[in-house]
Amino acid sequence: MDRRSYRVISFILHLATNKKSFFFWLSVRFVSAILPLITIYQFSHVVGLLEAKSPFINIFWALIWIFVVRIVDNFLRLRSITKLEYEIASISFDIHNFFLSDLKTNTKLERHEIVQSIRNFADASSVTLNLIKQPGIDSIVSLTLIPPILFFLDFRVFILNFAYVFIYIAIDTYTTQHYAHLKNILNTHTETYYAKLQDSNDFDLEQKSWSRHFRRVANWGHVEWSLLQNTAVIFYSTILLYLIYLVTIGDKQVSDVVLIVGYVTQTQVLLNSLSSIKDSLTDMLVGLQRLAKNQTVSTVDLDDLI
Repeated sequence: MDRRSYRVISFILHLATNKKSFFFWLSVRFVSAILPLITIYQFSHVVGLLEAKSPFINIFWALIWIFVVRIVDNFLRLRSITKLEYEIASISFDIHNFFLSDLKTNTKLERHEIVQSIRNFADASSVTLNLIKQPGIDSIVSLTLIPPILFFLDFRVFILNFAYVFIYIAIDTYTTQHYAHLKNILNTHTETYYAKLQDSNDFDLEQKSWSRHFRRVANWGHVEWSLLQNTAVIFYSTILLYLIYLVTIGDKQVSDVVLIVGYVTQTQVLLNSLSSIKDSLTDMLVGLQRLAKNQTVSTVDLDDLI
């Protein structure tokens, strides 16, 4: 998260009227995000027991522990997610109240456009916070813990995985910058369309214009995700081929492959999640920039936030 995104998130959380509850359930969500990484190790351990032809009772108890961890994971994850959904919905109202508290406009059309701008920002903020809730927290925990795990399991896989993360982030940074440009144009036409929609039945031109720019955003999304997913396939296949070679020459066991591939797969999942969050953060920044540049909204200083 860059400095601008961090400051905007901080600004949104500052508006929250029930911070204690939000951060409590956020911490519970962090705990629940660690448990799936433990399950990957447990599953690999079961495969190792099968390879070693261990007694059934040992395998049975290993499965029991997987069951226990999964039950605890489900309870903590679902409980924290539902509680956070309520808190995030409340934050959306806090955003509305903050911006509309002293809003003064000269015409209905001007008010409609400003209200739509506030709605764009509040909706983008809600989507971002919900993405951070899940799968963002899982991604942050995995990104913190998986590299050290791979470093000790196999250094070459660690290097390949590091290269994958670096290239992925570079591609994501470039594509997100262009996405921000297209999204800003789309938001302009969204505000114009809904303002016209509320005051007139003659909105065909605005609707066609909005559809054209939305198609540009959607097409760029296809290009962005194709580049990211194909990069993931190349590195995943390379790592898997390397591990299979090690098994054939006797340097690795099948249980080792299951363990390492499990963590590598988790890396791809977390990067996809972070990319979605980054796009959502971009929506927030674009929405806030439009609000801050509007002279009728006096509660936001663009220089203070972005």
